[in-house]
This record gives sequence, structure tokens and C-alpha cells, in this order.
Amino acid sequence: MKCPYCQNEMQSGFIPNGGQPVQWIPNDEKPSIFNFTVADHGIPLLNQFKPLKANGYIAEANYCPTCKVVIAPTKE
Repeated sequence: MKCPYCQNEMQSGFIPNGGQPVQWIPNDEKPSIFNFTVADHGIPLLNQFKPLKANGYIAEANYCPTCKVVIAPTKE
């Protein structure tokens, strides 16, 4: 996918829903096994800690390292 801002190629990855901070993670990496930590190559997103949340879901997303932007499609 091309970045809509700079037209460079974006990196494919995902946003997990678990005990870690909200972050984008490249497709070839797994979330950290430790809660409240960012994966080695994860990119933390602006987020707030909420103690009650669902686990086990991920959202596909693309990251542009030039613009520092993550784009995720929606269901609808």
C-alpha cells in the first residue's frame, strides 16, 4: 500500500488487542510476552491504559516510517 501523504510504500503489520500498550507490529513479529511492554520492533500509538478490555483480536494496519502514520481499514 502506498502512503497517501508521501506516496512511499507502507510496511504491512497489525495492531494487537491484548495487555500491551496500543502499538503497530510488523507482520513477521509477535507481541511481547510481557504485559505493558512494546514489541522489539513495535511502534507505540497514542493511547490510554484501560484495565478492562477484550483479548485475542488483531487489526491489520500499514505503517509509513517516513510520515510516522498508521492506517487501518474499518469493517464498514
